[in-house]
Amino acid sequence: MFNKVDLGVESTGSWSDFEKKIFRLLTLFVVSTNAFRRDIFQIDTQAHSLARSGDDMRPLLDRLQVLGEVLDYHAKGEEAAVFPAVDKLTPFVSQAYFIDHRELDNMVNGLETIRKAPDPLTTARATAVLQSHLRIHLDKEDVHLYPILRERTTNERQASIAKIMSSKIPPEKFPTFTQWLFPLLELNDQITVTKGWMALMPPPVFAMAKQLIKKSAAENWAKLTQQIPELTN
Repeated sequence: MFNKVDLGVESTGSWSDFEKKIFRLLTLFVVSTNAFRRDIFQIDTQAHSLARSGDDMRPLLDRLQVLGEVLDYHAKGEEAAVFPAVDKLTPFVSQAYFIDHRELDNMVNGLETIRKAPDPLTTARATAVLQSHLRIHLDKEDVHLYPILRERTTNERQASIAKIMSSKIPPEKFPTFTQWLFPLLELNDQITVTKGWMALMPPPVFAMAKQLIKKSAAENWAKLTQQIPELTN
């Protein structure tokens, strides 16, 4: 089983204006690492099962393609905003994470090659390696990289970083991103993301996002509205 990061975010009640102001913006991006962990764990488990059964792997490879796209947005955001900010505080720290990203690029490109000529055993081996590398990379970021920014930068600086990172998701891909993200999150993380988007997005933008959340959260939507009554407005 994958190791989920517990952010300790209170899951009940609505946020006050003060809580919105002090909300740690980068928490939203750390929450996404839980989705990455769950997705690659499920993909790797399914790849091994399909390698044994010999069943059609094309739906799994399509799922891997979506994961690769979201990883690319995540990496581009970090390289444009997080890594430079960290290096200003602790020079040279980000270089090791750049190396991790390039290796992830190689792995995702390799999976895209497999997708064109599917082979169950090769796919299972590739997903196992990707799962191991990605899990270690995310763990390092969660215990090292993001704590530096959370503890040593202001909310205003975090807002700037979050804006740059978010800009790396093409607007036309935001529905795909939401549909990927929410089913992979537990309820507490869904609440964190929803509250964060409510605090950060202009009301007309969040109104559109709310419909995507409702569709993607599925059976958790009722629980989300109980914890965040503003969603019913």
